[in-house]
Amino acid sequence: MALAVGVIAALVAGCSGGDDSTAGGSAGSMPTAGLSADRVPAPASAEGFSVSSRGEAADPVPASQLTSFDRQLARTASMTVRAEDAARAAAAARQIAADAGGYVGSERSDEESASLTLVVPSEEMDGVLADLAGLGKRIEQRVSVEDVTDQIVDVDSRVASQRESVERVRKLLARAESISDLVTIERELAWREAELESLLARQDALRGRVTMAPISLELVEKPGTNGDRDDGYSFLAGLAAGWGAFTTFLGATAEALGAALPFLVLAGVLAALALLARRRRRHARGGAPAGG
Repeated sequence: MALAVGVIAALVAGCSGGDDSTAGGSAGSMPTAGLSADRVPAPASAEGFSVSSRGEAADPVPASQLTSFDRQLARTASMTVRAEDAARAAAAARQIAADAGGYVGSERSDEESASLTLVVPSEEMDGVLADLAGLGKRIEQRVSVEDVTDQIVDVDSRVASQRESVERVRKLLARAESISDLVTIERELAWREAELESLLARQDALRGRVTMAPISLELVEKPGTNGDRDDGYSFLAGLAAGWGAFTTFLGATAEALGAALPFLVLAGVLAALALLARRRRRHARGGAPAGG
């Protein structure tokens, strides 16, 4: 029994060595469920063993040393187009993406503009951009490229090493001879499988960035190009402008009258007094001879 456990401990120690860099150093940040040698001291007897929590990832081979490895490029683009009709241009853009083997990632539109994110195969991006420029007048276009070769080589290497690590721990699990050994190895296996899943997700994400290219498209309408709608808008805009001018004139007139009203009242009173005095003088002149 002691000899069998000693063989298992040696196998675990051998499969766990030289693996601190697994998953970009994330092993140091994940909980090891009490599996590391410093947290689970080895028993004094020969019947106990401890399993290291370190993974198996070997140092990745630099991409510069892989002469036959194609460069892996992640491409993105953005474009602004002025079109006759934004809604019609958006429908055409969706069809262009579909014909190229892509899809619409997101879309937002209003009466005079539309914003779309088109995701198309990277090798089709140049042709798609040319077709989108034909929807109207191209105002702006930007294309960016990121070389992710080193990242993909690194993750591929870690995935291969982590798979070997998982297989070795599974073999140890099948050879466990006690409940304590079984529990310890199962914890180690669960942790390493979780690390492998994380690496596989990152691998898929990187390859997806290389395979598909997102294009941010902004569609804006030319002013005064949509006949019926623009004529209606022009009439309403003119009517609104005229009404605004009329109400402004009325407001200014009322304000002026309000300011001048006290002076007008005073002038009216003075005029009335002057007229009354004039009439009295005339009446006095007309009655003087008759009285003499």
